[in-house]
Amino acid sequence: MSIREALASDAQAWARLRAQLWPDCPLERHELEVALLARSAGVVALAVRAGEPVGFAEVSIRADHVEGTSSTPVPYLEGWYVAAAHRRRGIGTALLEFVEAWARKRGYREIASDAELDNEASILLHGRRGFAEVGRTVHFVKTL
Repeated sequence: MSIREALASDAQAWARLRAQLWPDCPLERHELEVALLARSAGVVALAVRAGEPVGFAEVSIRADHVEGTSSTPVPYLEGWYVAAAHRRRGIGTALLEFVEAWARKRGYREIASDAELDNEASILLHGRRGFAEVGRTVHFVKTL
C-alpha cells in the first residue's frame, strides 16, 4: 500500500470513492468537485493498494474563518475515507499523516476538519488522531 498525491488519471476512481462516502450526492457532482479540488491550492492524498485507490484525504485551503483555529489560511480536511474492505489496517492514519506532512512543509501550524453530528465513528477517529472538538453547529439555508 502506498500514499501519494492524486493525479488527473485518478479522477474516476477518486469520484467512485467519494460516492461511497457521500452516497446521496450524484456522481456528476462528485466529478465536478474532483475537478475543482484537483485545481485548488490544497492536496488530495490517495491510498493505493495493488494499483487501485482504496482511500483518500481531501484538503482545501480555507481563507475564511474556521471555527477554533488561530491562524488563516488553514488546511481543511474536507473528506477522509477508506473503503470498508480496507479499514482497520492503518490506511486512514497514513492518509492523515501524509496531509499533515504536506501542510507542515508549507508552513501551516494547524489543520481543521468536521464531521456530521450523528457520525460518531468519524468524531471518535478525529479525536484519536489528535483533533480537539471546538464546537457543534447546525447549518441553515433559505431559498429566496
